[in-house]
Amino acid sequence: MTTQATTCERAGLAEADLEDRLAGFLEGTGLFRVFRQVMGRALWAPCPAAGRVRADVLVLVSRQGLAAGWGAGPILFEVKRPGRPIGRGLCQLMDYLASAWRLPNGTEILAAFGFLFPAEPVAGPLAIVMAQNSIGTCEIAAGELTCWTGEQHIVTICEDGTLRVGRSARDKASAKFGG
Repeated sequence: MTTQATTCERAGLAEADLEDRLAGFLEGTGLFRVFRQVMGRALWAPCPAAGRVRADVLVLVSRQGLAAGWGAGPILFEVKRPGRPIGRGLCQLMDYLASAWRLPNGTEILAAFGFLFPAEPVAGPLAIVMAQNSIGTCEIAAGELTCWTGEQHIVTICEDGTLRVGRSARDKASAKFGG
């Protein structure tokens, strides 16, 4: 079976092309409002990315996305070159989840999850660290963007505008809204 990352690597897709693909897919679902190349600021002093940070893609749920079942909050996506080790990207995501992101209207928000794209799910001890920090991997296959934190399924976003939300994302939404 050929993975999406292998296919992208063979096709020689650059990060900008992958970002276009991801943002276009998300916009096409109608479930999220998509922001690209969003500037933020680190919220804690020892953060290795102290000062200004930039995320490739940030999405906020739309009314349609709320109705479809996503209530866990904003999502960050960091695009990476396929076939490259994921360590640096995971470290970036940890910093990014400890950062405030400025929307075009000036409002600053915090993201609930951060995902590397495209990357396959991770198993083993690293998966535990990823799940504890709400960071993960995601890939598009057969018209679906599936996101995991380690071995935990968080959400599958379908191009037809439907969602399949994993238990840990439902739990996070419940805790956030008290029920």
